[in-house]
Amino acid sequence: MKYFSLFILISIFFTSCKSKFPEKEFIGNRSETLVNQDSLTIDFPKHYKGKILLVSFIFTNCPDICPLTTHNLQLIQQKVKENKIKNIAFAAISFDPERDTPTVLKNFAEVRNLNLVNYNLFTGKREAIKSLMETFHIVAIANDTTFTDDKQPVYFYTHTDRITLVDQDQNIRKSYRGSEINLEEIINDIKNGVL
Repeated sequence: MKYFSLFILISIFFTSCKSKFPEKEFIGNRSETLVNQDSLTIDFPKHYKGKILLVSFIFTNCPDICPLTTHNLQLIQQKVKENKIKNIAFAAISFDPERDTPTVLKNFAEVRNLNLVNYNLFTGKREAIKSLMETFHIVAIANDTTFTDDKQPVYFYTHTDRITLVDQDQNIRKSYRGSEINLEEIINDIKNGVL
């Protein structure tokens, strides 16, 4: 009976740990070349090995989800700083690389007053972006383009709404809804689960 109770306790412990971080998918062998808002080239995610990484996929013309996700990453970044959590980085990858050039990304960061100390916006070749979208299980479907009265194109994507937590060993550990985060949950996960 004593051993059975011990077995139950160990099972509960491992089950609860497992449910906190439901994923453990190694992605370090799937690096792609990306370019950030300052036109610096890196291998992503290989460049971030040894750091906790929060990743989102956006496009700068997005009218709804992407600005919310970008703002939520800012909130996480601020909270991480307040909690003096080190060794963490933030990345937003554009799935519209033809339009979202480094200059456009830099503009996007300036308009939103992003702190780029440990936060980068990325673009790259279409094949690299597509590969990373598959790695992170992101879907983006282009919708019909419409035009304003002065003939300016308005384009949209229906896309996955997600922020992904990657640990220091380059494993995807957990995904959150990007536009509606639970800030306390994410900070606790960063502090307690993947360090």
